[in-house]
Amino acid sequence: MERADVALTDLRPSFDDYRIAFLTDMHYSAVVPRWYLARAVATALELAPDLILLGGDFVSHGARYAEELADLLKPLAAPDGVFAVLGNHDHYVSAELVRAALAAAGVRELWNASVVLRRGNAELAVGGVGDLRFDAIDFRAATAGLADDVPRIVVSHDPDVFAYWPPEIRLDLMLSGHTHGGQAHVPLLGPPYVPSQFGFRYLAGHLRDGGRQLYISRGVGAITVPIRWRCPPELTLLVLHPPS
Repeated sequence: MERADVALTDLRPSFDDYRIAFLTDMHYSAVVPRWYLARAVATALELAPDLILLGGDFVSHGARYAEELADLLKPLAAPDGVFAVLGNHDHYVSAELVRAALAAAGVRELWNASVVLRRGNAELAVGGVGDLRFDAIDFRAATAGLADDVPRIVVSHDPDVFAYWPPEIRLDLMLSGHTHGGQAHVPLLGPPYVPSQFGFRYLAGHLRDGGRQLYISRGVGAITVPIRWRCPPELTLLVLHPPS
């Protein structure tokens, strides 16, 4: 488990210490077994999060894993809900089946959409966008109706979306996965392959670009082979704070 403390501009004191569990890249498949992912789900619940966000790539390698996904995700619950976006592997398998599984599990997909969370008079917006490779990403729809002074968190499976976010649309924090942190790190050379247009720029971890922040999780699962070498899997707890 990784913990990241994140200060957000305009975050009100009533949201101080707000806890978000972020799971991404589960890749339920022959490579990543159900018992392993069930343990990740249980660990996320043990963190007692206020909100659970899921970053996509729920399944790989076959439709039957999408059909079994609902039962795996059903235990997930948090006071402010459980929200998700889809990833490229969900589209490879069947976006329709994955969306049906999310709905059956009580998980709401944020597909170019957002919700507003409240603590008294204070607000925090949480949105999501479609997959970079398979969906039309609508930045304005993902933030429609939000007041300019409300801090915004956006989930995008692919961190490359961060580079394309329009400068005139407010973004405080983006949460992404997709890269697996490289999945395997060769000594002196690093990962042999990173699925990004920007090389190692969005490999993993907490990045800042002016007033915007990006957190890239290494993800829970793996693809092709069940190996993570010098790049452990990650379940992330993000704890929000007002600016100091």
